[in-house]
Amino acid sequence: MAGKSWAFALVLVYLMAIAGTTQVTLAQDGSTGWGQAKTYVGAFSGMGAVDVRMTDTDGFSGSDGIPGQTYDYDDTGLAVGVVAGRHFHLGRVQFLFEADGAFGGLPTASRQMDPIGLDETAATELHWVGTARIGVRKSLGRFGVFLTGGASVAGISNSFTDLDAGTDGLERVDPDDSFDDRLTRVGWVAGTGIETPVASAWTLRFEGLYMDFGESDHQAENRLGVNTGVCGPSGLPSPCRYGVAQRFAVLRLILVRSFGG
Repeated sequence: MAGKSWAFALVLVYLMAIAGTTQVTLAQDGSTGWGQAKTYVGAFSGMGAVDVRMTDTDGFSGSDGIPGQTYDYDDTGLAVGVVAGRHFHLGRVQFLFEADGAFGGLPTASRQMDPIGLDETAATELHWVGTARIGVRKSLGRFGVFLTGGASVAGISNSFTDLDAGTDGLERVDPDDSFDDRLTRVGWVAGTGIETPVASAWTLRFEGLYMDFGESDHQAENRLGVNTGVCGPSGLPSPCRYGVAQRFAVLRLILVRSFGG
């Protein structure tokens, strides 16, 4: 999945480069058909939602120890950020190129892996996310509707924490049965929205984006000599494997300032 995402991102950059070169060439040779381009910047705020699925590949977690068992957990939070782009016409079709970024933590966690002991917690936090998209826009009177798609990239933390009771009876993190990984993931994004002017150079937009970052692989050490050295009922050798798939959606309100003709 990661390889396909990187390939998609490279194709997107290539297409954007071709489009930009074509626009410059048409402007230089005096060809008609391209309307005046406009650059715009804006800021947004909205509601973001993280949806995560963890797969216990070896059946190491939980009270059942079932290989391949999945656990779903999600949460919502505030999403804020900035956006910049450029749009222009080719004949009657209006295109846009746009990039944006959102910052701040959006965490989610679940303790459903072992509902009896409640000593195993999976957690994911989206630290930041950015997108680069191309799209088309259609004017409907004072309103405009648009569709976009492209590549997304995010800074994500995934962790699995197992608590074991010590000799004093207090629970402490068992590092051999746990992991805490921070990584950068590349995926794809699709979005749609509607906008309307509110002043001479200002536009208000309402937009929804959906991003999929695929599945990342993680391992708990489970060192032989510290633990049993096997994962789950099948007796597989250590370390113990987990897969974590992350998706992110946001509904946002954007105030946009345009520059140009």
